[in-house]
Amino acid sequence: MKPIIGAQTSEWQGISCIVASVFCLSMADALVKYISDDVGVWQLYVLRALLASPLLGLLLGRRGVMRLGRALRRRWVLVRTGLLMAMWLTFYAALPTLTLSMAAVALYTSPLFIALFAAWLAGERLSTAGWWGIVLGFAGVVLILRPGTMHFTPMVALPLLAAVCYALACVVTRVHCRDEAPLVLSGALNLGFLCLGAVGCLWMTLHGQLPADGTTPTFLTAPWRSLPAETWWLLAGLAILFVLASSTVAKAYQMAPSALIGIFDYTYLIFAAGWGWWLFSETPDVATAVGMLCVGVAGVCVWRATPACMPSVTASVGTETRSGYPAGPPR
Repeated sequence: MKPIIGAQTSEWQGISCIVASVFCLSMADALVKYISDDVGVWQLYVLRALLASPLLGLLLGRRGVMRLGRALRRRWVLVRTGLLMAMWLTFYAALPTLTLSMAAVALYTSPLFIALFAAWLAGERLSTAGWWGIVLGFAGVVLILRPGTMHFTPMVALPLLAAVCYALACVVTRVHCRDEAPLVLSGALNLGFLCLGAVGCLWMTLHGQLPADGTTPTFLTAPWRSLPAETWWLLAGLAILFVLASSTVAKAYQMAPSALIGIFDYTYLIFAAGWGWWLFSETPDVATAVGMLCVGVAGVCVWRATPACMPSVTASVGTETRSGYPAGPPR
């Protein structure tokens, strides 16, 4: 009986870790939305990358930095990095406009796209239950979007595009980057964010124009600017949340089966709705709530029906993608 009890304890500890991780991630995304009027997305990228660099350098060490330099010359590492940067750019671009819960549920359609792309591009089979899960998930998306009605906003396409980019990055990692060390991939992503943010800040500073009515520049068009003291504290909090999230998600997948942890990953949707209600007074209507439930159930179905190799696809990107920081070994 002792091994069984030990396994159950390990599973509960893994569940606790993943719940703590998505709690931190949801809070971080809520903070990005909260400070989007004070700091532009390009400046946010630069500051986050600079905060991450010392930690990355310490974890990589001299040999790891040399491996990173070699990895940056590989085409598929660059493709993967570009896809993940596109994911974050489109997701963050939607946050100032959409409710946090709607943006979250659109992003969390990514397992559906992962299953589709893995079946199409990587030849990985999906069971009948998995295909029904995909159908249910996209039905939930239609319920949330309600195209053709007054509730529809084209901005929802941005987190959906982010989900597609994330899914493609997962498949690229599985097929072309599976031999790369997670810390090296994370370092490439961090450098990509630093370069993208620097170029964006420079462009907006030189060519950006203030709105004609004198209002604050939007999240995507804001140049580099001085930040209030409160924003600096929130940025420091973001860095801490990212580190906590990355470490706990790695621990979760080390202690419990990936399929089990993947299910509890969807508690992010609950936390996102909670932060949206508390910080922004966002209350989803009945149709949106039902759509969120459909997407969550569909994600569980796809996770449970996907071949054993598939969780490792999302694992090798997820540990640094959603947080921007390395989380150690693959999930």
